[in-house]
Amino acid sequence: MNILGVGPAELLLIFIIALIVFGPGKLPELARTLGKALRELRRMSQEVTAEFTKELRDVEAISREVKDTTEEIRQATDIKKTLKESVEPVLPSTDSGHRTAGESREEPESSDAQETPNQVETEKTDTVGGEETRKGEQG
Repeated sequence: MNILGVGPAELLLIFIIALIVFGPGKLPELARTLGKALRELRRMSQEVTAEFTKELRDVEAISREVKDTTEEIRQATDIKKTLKESVEPVLPSTDSGHRTAGESREEPESSDAQETPNQVETEKTDTVGGEETRKGEQG
C-alpha cells in the first residue's frame, strides 16, 4: 500500500510525530478535518474532470461540424467546377468570331461588298482529298 509515495512505515512515523505534537485530545479532530479536506479536494477534482470531459465532447462535436461543413463546401466546389466544365464547350467563345453583348457588327464600307447568302455559300471552299473545290462549281 503506497499513498502519495508514502509507504506504511513512513505513514506510521508521521502518525507518531503528529500524536506527539498535537496530543491525543486534538488528534481525532485533526484527522476529521484532514478527512474533510481530502474529501473536498477529491470532489473538486472530479468536478474539474467532469467539466473538462464535457468541454472536450463539445469541442469534438464542433470539430465534426466544421469537418462536415468543409466537406459540403468541397462537394459544392466540385459540383460548380463540373458544371462549369460541362457548360464551357456549349458557350460561344469571344475569340472564335462570335460577338459578345458589347461588340457591334462592322458595316462594310461600300454597297457592293454586301453579299447575299447564296453568294457567300458559293464562295465557301471544301477540301476533299487534298484538292480545294468551290461549292457551286462543278468539276
